[in-house]
Amino acid sequence: RQRQMCIRDSFNDRGQKQQESNLTNREQDIVNGLVDGLSYKLIADRLDISIDTVRAHIRNIYKKLHVNSKAEVIAKSLRGEL
Repeated sequence: RQRQMCIRDSFNDRGQKQQESNLTNREQDIVNGLVDGLSYKLIADRLDISIDTVRAHIRNIYKKLHVNSKAEVIAKSLRGEL
């Protein structure tokens, strides 16, 4: 988990052009959980919300980022495109 956070941080620190994201703070928390390799259940436990709420946030994230998979969300996050 720590290693993944360092990877994410190193991408952001390189001064890459970052796009403005319309993600809410909670949606960003969900993305961070995905990047950390957590399951929906573990994300729900970490954030003290239901798994159905996680799924609803995931649907909103996919729509806002114009993606269709968890892998695409993670890739965009690691590239600093959020």
